[in-house]
Amino acid sequence: MTQLLPHALPDPSIDRRQFLASSMVLGSASLRARVGFAQPASAAKIRTVRGPIDPQSLGATLMHEHAPSVDWSELYEVSIGPYADKRDEMLTETNKLLTKLRAAADAQKFPGIPAIVECTPIRVGRYPDLLLALAQQARVHIIACTGFWCEAMAPQHPWALELGRQQDGVKRIADLFIREITEGMEDPHGKWGERFTQVKVGIIKCATSTWLRPSERRNHEAAAIASRETGCPITTHTTDGGGLEQAELFLKHKVKPEKIIIGHQGNKDDRTEDEALEYHRRIANLGCYVQFDRVGHAEKYANEKLARQIRALIEAGFAERVLLAHDHVPYFFTDYAAEKKTVAGWKFNDSDFTVALTSLPAALQAVGVTDQQIETLLVHNPRRVLAF
Repeated sequence: MTQLLPHALPDPSIDRRQFLASSMVLGSASLRARVGFAQPASAAKIRTVRGPIDPQSLGATLMHEHAPSVDWSELYEVSIGPYADKRDEMLTETNKLLTKLRAAADAQKFPGIPAIVECTPIRVGRYPDLLLALAQQARVHIIACTGFWCEAMAPQHPWALELGRQQDGVKRIADLFIREITEGMEDPHGKWGERFTQVKVGIIKCATSTWLRPSERRNHEAAAIASRETGCPITTHTTDGGGLEQAELFLKHKVKPEKIIIGHQGNKDDRTEDEALEYHRRIANLGCYVQFDRVGHAEKYANEKLARQIRALIEAGFAERVLLAHDHVPYFFTDYAAEKKTVAGWKFNDSDFTVALTSLPAALQAVGVTDQQIETLLVHNPRRVLAF
């Protein structure tokens, strides 16, 4: 079976069945028999969907995005939206959006090839073959994730619940995350865990409701195990609070602080303050990253408001602990709870993946942040946290 390497992609027009036939992993080799967990620092690579790359080749990186699709259907234990009927359009339209991202990065003269960290977790619209084709067409690096989502706006995925209820449930979830990091993502077109591809992930996604729930805790503990064993970074979703608790939980379970990214910061992050400056400093002081990844969203995440919070962290000496993104979703399946699905359920959002590279830097410059510091946030910090 041919290993997919950074510049040896299949033709993007390849039939999905052909792709799966060539990339499927059908055995179940021992998870503990893997090699490569303890490579020297000089060998650290960033794991894109096309294969590992040298960190220095990575350009401006949006650290929490969804492209091209999200579908919550399986969270409601019903069939997924008709993805095959929308695949070509998803590729074409999302490619246009990411091409604009590349053009903006080039115009700003950021070094390296731009990238997105694709944070769609297991079984909610994550299609490995689609990510491969998109990465090739858009000429943008894509780093995929493993992990399960939270219960804030929808039920926890039933596969996560089933694994967690079993004996050694946390370890079973961790084993799934480790397999996706070291061997490849699960193929979502079939029964849970029936087939796996060779398309590896480069980050672990964790998520909480406003307050940490039992199933969410199991997933966080599993993420900690997977990060310890592989070196893979962890990125989080928070829901108006909970980021400090996430960081402390990971640290309790011996995750390296420099591999912890606390996400969705910028509004009521301590559950009360619109601009929780001291809260952000507490997270950064632990050695973790503070991620402002709702750039370009509603007024509560306005550029000027985010710029003030980012400047406060930089002034406190934490420029190397700040990351940026939009959390945009080009295609979302709106009829996720319906028993019968039609292609009309897909909603396209003309997402602007350039705000964090253009108007937010302008707002940062207006409050005294330098060009060099902006490059640190968008280029050098992602290179550091994503390499393992």
